[in-house]
Amino acid sequence: MFGHYYTKGWIKGYKYSTSSGAVVVKKTGAWILEAEPSETGDFDGQISQLLSHTNVSLDVWASFARKFEMDIFCGWLMHESNEGIVILPQTLLMLGERNIALSVDIYAPLDDE
Repeated sequence: MFGHYYTKGWIKGYKYSTSSGAVVVKKTGAWILEAEPSETGDFDGQISQLLSHTNVSLDVWASFARKFEMDIFCGWLMHESNEGIVILPQTLLMLGERNIALSVDIYAPLDDE
């Protein structure tokens, strides 16, 4: 899919065993592509990197959007309790044109006070 090998994926109904031996059946399918880790927190660059690996037309993206729920999930691990990120307008436009939601989990250090 998308002309690029995925990091991991499975089809709906895929069965696997957990370390405890329980059998789990996946309720949905998934196609996952992970960005290279970034120590500098180049959030925008990582999103652009992911999208650069998927060179298909916007018509194909529209077809996927009608069939699948699509998002880019990002975990933001902050070193300080007040940090920020920038996502450039061009990157937001690329996400919007492809009907991709941006999901972000933000992890901040706890204050010891």
